[in-house]
Amino acid sequence: MNKNLKLTVTAALFTAMTLILTMFPKIPIGNGYVHMGDSVIYLVACILPLPYAVFVGALGGALADALGGYVIWVIPTLVVKAAIALPFSSKNPQILTKRNTVMVFLAGLITIVGYSVAEIILFGPAGVFSGMLMGLAQPIGSGILFVIMAAALDKVGFKGRLGFRA
Repeated sequence: MNKNLKLTVTAALFTAMTLILTMFPKIPIGNGYVHMGDSVIYLVACILPLPYAVFVGALGGALADALGGYVIWVIPTLVVKAAIALPFSSKNPQILTKRNTVMVFLAGLITIVGYSVAEIILFGPAGVFSGMLMGLAQPIGSGILFVIMAAALDKVGFKGRLGFRA
């Protein structure tokens, strides 16, 4: 199979996975909800080249908001979910590297700051601090789930089986 076609198909599958795991299950908190989709974005950013990972994050997250009734969040989500893919590296044959584990914290910070800025733009500064505190659950949960899934996928040699060279 052509490498570009394989990358595109893999990105499409991860986009669908991001969409589904962002929508189901979700736990409403504040102006948003906690979900598992970010952990998929972290994974894909460690597996696929950066442009594909950014695409997966932006489109998967934005579609989940649009289809899930959170249309007001589509534009902020496009930006934030694309940005959380940026700190990770797909250059290593392993998914769970020391660097990628540390980048979970940066991605969490991007999530909190990005959505806080969006809340200020959309609703004004009132309530942003409480939204930030409630918003901590999302990156913490996503980070833990990412580490568990990455370790399991590394054990079965998932990245090598895809056939993409680092």
